Amino acid sequence: MTRQSTLTITTTATPEQAYACLSDLRKYGDWLPRSASYRGTSPGRTSPATIGDTYVDHTPLGEVRGMVTDASADSLIAFHQATDDDALIIDITYRVEPTAGGCTVTRMGRITTAGRLRLVGPLTTALIRRENRRTMARLKEHLDSLTPR
Repeated sequence: MTRQSTLTITTTATPEQAYACLSDLRKYGDWLPRSASYRGTSPGRTSPATIGDTYVDHTPLGEVRGMVTDASADSLIAFHQATDDDALIIDITYRVEPTAGGCTVTRMGRITTAGRLRLVGPLTTALIRRENRRTMARLKEHLDSLTPR
């Protein structure tokens, strides 16, 4: 089963600040606290992350291995994540677009459940979507805090 979602935030941060935040996997813990669904990221080797860099997200389902699949400075970064058995596959693209007062960040995600997660796919998807909303809310809070009021 595959489900898609799109979430957008508007922030006072510049596109450069937003992209720097999204592409620095080593600092995700600075702005994204752990939750019941997200237990942290073991970051890749480089900062900012570049195409081909790998990382691991820690979740209640176990380790979800990720790779940066696309990156365009200050405007786009994309990730592919999967469990070792491909029961969960997540593709995420963040697009950063300038606005008059900062930028918008749009998160487009595609979640696929199969195998051991096929029967609980709707529940798994609902939990991931809730976590996505939390992530975007925390991202907005963090980015807004980078610009003086």
